Amino acid sequence: MKQIILEKDEKRVLRLAMLAQDNCRLDVVLAGERSEVEVWGLLMAKGESQTALEVYITHAAPKTKSRVMVKSVLKGKSKFDFRGNVKIENGARGADAYLRSDALLFDDARMGDDTPALEILERDVKAGHAATVGKVDEAMLFYLMSRGVSRVQAEKLLIEGFINPIKEILDGKSEQ
Repeated sequence: MKQIILEKDEKRVLRLAMLAQDNCRLDVVLAGERSEVEVWGLLMAKGESQTALEVYITHAAPKTKSRVMVKSVLKGKSKFDFRGNVKIENGARGADAYLRSDALLFDDARMGDDTPALEILERDVKAGHAATVGKVDEAMLFYLMSRGVSRVQAEKLLIEGFINPIKEILDGKSEQ
């Protein structure tokens, strides 16, 4: 487990690039007023790999901000579990939190536990979460292949379109 404590006015961008069979737990405490964290994660898995990512963010001070965005591409019979938890403590007025997970599935891959959760103990906050899981259907691939693109190229195009925004952030080419 990796724990990071951010003090007053401290800001951090965390980039996670995960390969199949990596398991990771990240624990961030926003302990100081106006501290901020962004967590950007990308997982690529294939075969029969099983991977898990757990992200825990605690807003313990006023006017803190967190953004968590995780994207996964799963092929074969791979499985990915994502557990994200944002806790906004009593007294963390003005906290702003957002937690999101998106998965693109090929073949027989599956999203396991996909649990974005919010625990809010303060009234004056802004918080949201979302999760999407989409299986690539044959119609998508057929459309691209009918335009002269091979199946392998069609899959690559779909994956690139799905991961490109977060890949640029991971590569340091873009700041969000």
